[in-house]
Amino acid sequence: MQGQNDMTDFKALIFKVGEEEYGVHINQVISIERMQEITSYPNRPAHVLGVTVMREVVTPVVDLRSALMGEALVPSDSSRIILVQVEDKQIGLIVDAATDVLDIKLDTIQHPNLLDSKDVSYLKGISKMDDRLIILLDIEKLLEKTTNIDELKEIKDVFQD
Repeated sequence: MQGQNDMTDFKALIFKVGEEEYGVHINQVISIERMQEITSYPNRPAHVLGVTVMREVVTPVVDLRSALMGEALVPSDSSRIILVQVEDKQIGLIVDAATDVLDIKLDTIQHPNLLDSKDVSYLKGISKMDDRLIILLDIEKLLEKTTNIDELKEIKDVFQD
């Protein structure tokens, strides 16, 4: 987050994985794209489906359903690839649906004790908004936990020649 302006609320992209709603800070999001062909390659990190070219850049694509729930996504018409920025690299995240962009007020975010576990350090909190529970993610920590993030960052260089 940048500066002190973000202390009252922030914008989050909301998406679905299974029946659950998740959110990531909009500053991490480059774009939301329709599903497209993904090229598989051997010895991929866990949960990585392969690579695709997005915005003229070879981009690794991660199945978030697999990373979060341990089951493979079955693509549908509503499936999307959320293109995110992790450090100076772009990574595609496949989700069941991208639903909306919301202003999340900090006072709606709760931090249950289970979030103290190292196993779920990628959970930033849970926002209760009206009748919705939105699980807020730290994408970089999630990718560190579920994939080999250093290898993801190097993929572009391997396929770019």
